[in-house]
Amino acid sequence: MAVDDAALIGRLIGIGANADGIGVTVLKQFELGQSEHDVLACAMRQPAPHIATPNLLLEEVRITSGALTTCLNRLIKRELVERVAHTTDLRSKPIQLTDKGIELIERVTHARFNLSEKILQDFSESDKSEFVRLLKKIQSSLVKYS
Repeated sequence: MAVDDAALIGRLIGIGANADGIGVTVLKQFELGQSEHDVLACAMRQPAPHIATPNLLLEEVRITSGALTTCLNRLIKRELVERVAHTTDLRSKPIQLTDKGIELIERVTHARFNLSEKILQDFSESDKSEFVRLLKKIQSSLVKYS
C-alpha cells in the first residue's frame, strides 16, 4: 500500500535527520560545522601531504564555491589548513592540512567512530550487513528519481 511506502520513506528521513543532529552535536564539541568537517575529512583522505584542490572539495563537500571560500577562510584562520601552490595550474589554490588540522580531524573521526559504535551496539554483524544491503537498494532506487 502506498501509505506504508510513504511511512517507510518518512521514517528514513526522520532517522537521517536524527543522525545528522547527533553528528552536528559532536562537531560542535570541536567547534566545527558540517562543511568544515567535510573539507578536513576530504583533505585527510588524500595521500600525504593531504592536499585537496578546490574542484575536489566542491565535488565532495557539495557546497557552492562562495560557501567553500568562506569555509576555507575559517579553517585557515584557525590554522587547520593552509593554501599551497598548485604544481601545474597557477589559477588553482589547493589547500593542505596543517599538523593542527590533522590532529583535529583524527580526534573528530575517533569521536564519530566511537559514537557510531555505541549507536549500533545492539545490532549483530548480520543485521548491519543486511541493513547496508537494503540501504544500497534504496539508494539505487532514489538515483532513478533524482
